[in-house]
Amino acid sequence: MEELDLSEKINKRIALIKDGVLSGKINLLELQLNPIFSEIKNSISIYNIENYSHSYKNAVELLNQKFEELKNLLSSLDIEKRFEDFLKTHPNDDQISNLFSGCWKKTFHFEPISMKFLDYASNRYVKERTTHFTIEHLNKEETNEQFLIEVPKYKFTEKISAFYDKIKKKLPCFFEDVFDNELDQIGIYEQFVFLLHLLQLNRIKYEKNTNTLYI
Repeated sequence: MEELDLSEKINKRIALIKDGVLSGKINLLELQLNPIFSEIKNSISIYNIENYSHSYKNAVELLNQKFEELKNLLSSLDIEKRFEDFLKTHPNDDQISNLFSGCWKKTFHFEPISMKFLDYASNRYVKERTTHFTIEHLNKEETNEQFLIEVPKYKFTEKISAFYDKIKKKLPCFFEDVFDNELDQIGIYEQFVFLLHLLQLNRIKYEKNTNTLYI
């Protein structure tokens, strides 16, 4: 009479259970493992015992995993109760701080909000704001040339030349880096006008794709 061998069927069943546990579809604590061990017991014999060695090993691993999850559950329930009792004692700030000391073993680091980036952003974007300033009317000059701001021609030429000498040491650089050291908003606007004229005169070039100014 041919002996019943369910070892392969049991192995596949255990594999499906492990996959279900890993994916979260199966709660091992709610799963009954007795049927698996009963099948092994009822179908194993001296003739097929070698085939069942792997089945029994997998079933025991599953049982051990269930015991571990049970231990963790009981431990968490105990910790929750102890923590509740601790809060009932009305601990002070130092006691609460000591309770959580050592919980984080590895320093949290996220490059976009790292101290290095925040320091750069602070120096780059946080500018001193002036609330009191006077508005001075500029003297107009009749000219055939078109300028974005109306200033005496000789002053404009001097200013734009001085601005060019100042920024050419930085080039190539990003567009906004030209105004790094300027805190006054009026000064930024004036330098922006100078920059537009230099671009128009082709003394400075601009690469849109990289947002870069160069000579």
